[in-house]
Formats: sequence, structure tokens, C-alpha cells
Amino acid sequence: MNHKIVDSHCHLDFNVFDKDRDEVIRKANEYGVEYMLSISIDLENFKKIHEITTKNKNIWCTTGVHPNNVPNNFTSNEIESLMFTLEKNLKKDKVVGVGETGLDYFRSESNKNNQKEFFETHLQVSGKTKSPIIVHTRNAEDDTIEYINKFVPKYSSKGLIHCFTSTKELAKCALDNGFYISFSGIITFKNAKELIDVLNYVPIDRLLIETDSPYLSPNPLRGKRNEPKNVRYTMEKIAEIKNLDIENVANITTKNFFNLFSNIQNVS
Repeated sequence: MNHKIVDSHCHLDFNVFDKDRDEVIRKANEYGVEYMLSISIDLENFKKIHEITTKNKNIWCTTGVHPNNVPNNFTSNEIESLMFTLEKNLKKDKVVGVGETGLDYFRSESNKNNQKEFFETHLQVSGKTKSPIIVHTRNAEDDTIEYINKFVPKYSSKGLIHCFTSTKELAKCALDNGFYISFSGIITFKNAKELIDVLNYVPIDRLLIETDSPYLSPNPLRGKRNEPKNVRYTMEKIAEIKNLDIENVANITTKNFFNLFSNIQNVS
């Protein structure tokens, strides 16, 4: 495969890759996936994710706290500390984004106010540092729309909704605020009709592709560990749905990624 493809959202630092991480990266490169963004979900493991990126030329990382990792109790001093740590990490080489952050009420809504406070802090850091934010949302569409509409203009944030599985209403909100929308292997699932409708609504120049590996293996690999090389299944499905050449989708989504992450340097 001759295309240069970006997996815009993977978790290369996860323990499931500890035994064969270098092989996973090599296989991805063989399949044309030359660029990867490894996404942070907490601050405790930032050193590990950062070391992976510094050892690999075309892999970058983010820094942030996933909504499911937001503590139940914290003080205003801890919010200040969060902001300070995010800004400090973003000054390091190969750290190019904020997150993943957002709102997730799937398991419980008991921590929603704390999630909102962390989400706003990430949005503020995104604007202050001119670093794209990676937004996760699950069972929290109304609040996500409210926060994007309220705080993206306030802080001049930019970014994307990752692993999009929501409605056209959230897609419109994201697009209206200058965000990109990233689709994962879920678009290949048999029950993805509503998501395909959203994909058709999203302009090609605002699309990104991702694996969210090790999760969400696309058809025909359901049930197996996902990895960056499998992003091609998502790319091929998008090409099929939008009636485009695969090479065209590869080129456009790669261009979109570097347009958004314009802070990335030394690309080969």
C-alpha cells in the first residue's frame, strides 16, 4: 500500500502492547500507516507514552485526563495543578495535543460535575497553548454540545471529536465550532446505519480516521486486539460510503490531520 495514512487515535502505551510494541509499529508502517498519535488518558503514565514517541520519528502523543479517570474529590488547587502539568507537558518535544478529555456518563452520572470542570480546564489549556483538544463523549451529548458551544469560542480552542458515535446534532455543533470529526472501526459494523448517515453529512475536508486501538477492532477482526495497521479498514469503508478512491481518502485524511495538528514539526 503506497498511501501515507494517519492513525489519529491509538493507545500505544497500554500494557497489552508491552510485549510486541515495536512489531506493532513496524506492521503499521508496512501497511502504509506512517503516522500515529498515541493518546494519553491520565497524567501518571505520561512518562511512558512520551518515551514511546521520542523513540519513534513519526509518532506523537497528547497529555490529558480521560473523563473516567477524573477523581471524585479534588480542590481548586488541584485544578490549578492540572493546568500547570498539562502546560508543562505540552512544552515537551512530540507532545502535540490535549486530552483525551470530555464527558462520559455511560457507567454513572455521579461524577458529572467534576468531569465538566476537568473538561473546561482542558479546553482552556487547548486555547492558551494553541494545541488541539481530543474530545471523548459517551451518553453525554447535550452537555458536550453545551460545553463546546460555550467554551470553544471563549477559549479559542480547536480540536476534534474522536471515535464519533453520536448524532448529526453533535456533528453540526462540532463542525460549526471548527472541529474535525474522527471515525473508527465502528463505521464497519453491521448496525452502523445511523453513523453512516452522519458520515455522509460530514464534509471530507473535516474527516479523520482512527483505530482507538487496542479497542474497537473493525470487521472482519471483531473480538481481536486492535492495532494501528487496521485503520485501513475504516479508510476503505469511508471510501466505499462516500464513493471515493481509497487513495483520495488516505491523502485527504492525512492532510486534514496535519492541518489540525499544525504544531507538528519534522515530518518525514
